[in-house]
Amino acid sequence: MMRALSAEFAKLKRSRMILWTSLVVVGYTSIGLAVFPLVQKAQSGDVAMGTAGIGDVFAQAGITEMNWATAMKFIPMGVSGAWGIMLLSLVAAYVFGRELREGTDVATATLPIRREFVIASKMTVIATWTVYLCALAVIADVAVVALYMGFDTFAWSYVGRAFAETLYACLPIFLTLPLVGWFAMTRKGYLRPMLFALGTFMVANSLVGLEAASYVPWAMPIAGVGVTWMPVRGELGAASWLIAAAVFVVGMAVVLRTANRADLSV
Repeated sequence: MMRALSAEFAKLKRSRMILWTSLVVVGYTSIGLAVFPLVQKAQSGDVAMGTAGIGDVFAQAGITEMNWATAMKFIPMGVSGAWGIMLLSLVAAYVFGRELREGTDVATATLPIRREFVIASKMTVIATWTVYLCALAVIADVAVVALYMGFDTFAWSYVGRAFAETLYACLPIFLTLPLVGWFAMTRKGYLRPMLFALGTFMVANSLVGLEAASYVPWAMPIAGVGVTWMPVRGELGAASWLIAAAVFVVGMAVVLRTANRADLSV
């Protein structure tokens, strides 16, 4: 297991994908510097959305003014409504599809390492990558908020809560990533896994504000932490997590089956 894990992390030393995913997170978070004034206008009633003001929607979520406590709530919302599904799916597609894309899949299949260890190592790499992106999003947001409002009402508890909620928003998405990995293992390139990710992203965003979001793993972050344009949060019950766990088990099963069949074909 340790040999497989070391090999998977060693592959990242030559990779630029970490840089590109980091730039996406930092770039998206930096947009918040321009969004803050719009949120304040919405809260004052200067911006309307349909028959109700956007400010009313924020008020329902307990966001009545822009300060450090409320600004840090937008980090997990970025995961649920923007970069979470697409970026983490790209990470999974890269980690699971790299050997096939580089033509080293046959050589990898002949290594004297159990396929279960290889798959577990890949999921460990993805989990570590996810935690890193969550931490980076929090750090970038702290910098953006500090530029906008200074450190007058800053507290480390806001940072800790934001990091925990961002990880919480990523967890249901992480449980779906073996399915993305399976698509990446079945054909060379990013097209199939990313089309699958795009489809799930569209489905998730179509469920904003609906109770059904709590039972669709890709939409569970929306139900749990809200999204920027609908920041009302809900509770994810045991049924929600059982469904997400079932998706994870199915995904791991098809990934292991594909990996074992690759061994037989060598």
